[in-house]
Amino acid sequence: MTGSREAGLILLAAVVLAGATAAIHPNRPSFLAAPDDPNEITLAQTSSQAGKTLWVDARPESDFAGDHIPGAISLNFDNWPEQFPKFLDRYDPAEQVVVYCSADSCQLSREIAAKLRASGVADARFLKGGWEAWRKDHSSKP
Repeated sequence: MTGSREAGLILLAAVVLAGATAAIHPNRPSFLAAPDDPNEITLAQTSSQAGKTLWVDARPESDFAGDHIPGAISLNFDNWPEQFPKFLDRYDPAEQVVVYCSADSCQLSREIAAKLRASGVADARFLKGGWEAWRKDHSSKP
């Protein structure tokens, strides 16, 4: 057997063993999970925070008109010029600002929260699970 063939077999064996170890190791990292984002907040965290919450609905206005979190304001990229001044009228730096969109897979809430932070709202966060999580949590309560 030639030296390059032996090196190839050793490399192949190492890759197979490393792959098997990565697949079954109890402390393996999750490569599919999204990294933790410090601006993400759960429903439990919103209710445990002291003070009020200003909810911001990043979904399209038609979804907002259909149903939304009570007291929420509609604010998305399409209505930003009209709604941002209304948001500022309602914004109180002492309350938390939580942006939500349709579901956990929706990125609009992250993007609107980032735009709010860039506009001077220092503690704008986005809701993990979005509208679906809020609706599921509140449909089971009397």
